[in-house]
Amino acid sequence: MSLVPEATAVATESPATWRRRTWLLILFGLRVGMAGVFIGAAVPKIIEPDLFASNIFNYQMLPAWGVNALAIGLPWLELVIGVFLLIGLWTRASALIISLLMVVFVIAFTSAKARGLNISCGCFEVGQEHGASSLIMVLVRDFAFLVAGMLLVRFPQAPSVLSLLRFRR
Repeated sequence: MSLVPEATAVATESPATWRRRTWLLILFGLRVGMAGVFIGAAVPKIIEPDLFASNIFNYQMLPAWGVNALAIGLPWLELVIGVFLLIGLWTRASALIISLLMVVFVIAFTSAKARGLNISCGCFEVGQEHGASSLIMVLVRDFAFLVAGMLLVRFPQAPSVLSLLRFRR
């Protein structure tokens, strides 16, 4: 049993240990933030798949059967990936899927805008009542998510929520 208070032990840790701990906390925050984004994006699409299907249809890239399949499957994939990231399960694989999705989203949205379509991206809202999304804003956001995903692919070792809940002696 140590007589040194916990705060003193943290204050005397080496700079390398402090940097590693800080980096792991940043990665943890990034992973939980990405989880929140993907869970939050999935919920409205799961609740109203017909409205999400209309968003997908507006891209004019898929046949009807592809629109319906994507409108049903993609939100559940986003939800599962978000949950996996949140709990720290299969982090690298989940982050890789996120990164691939971001590339597909950037290509699809840029293609739609290049063809003169004035559409909402359908990322966080569904239905026709939402105005057109700005190409620049969507690209900046999606590239930020792509970078975050690639960081999590490269450095998946952030602590899991479950490991943070364990009591240590």
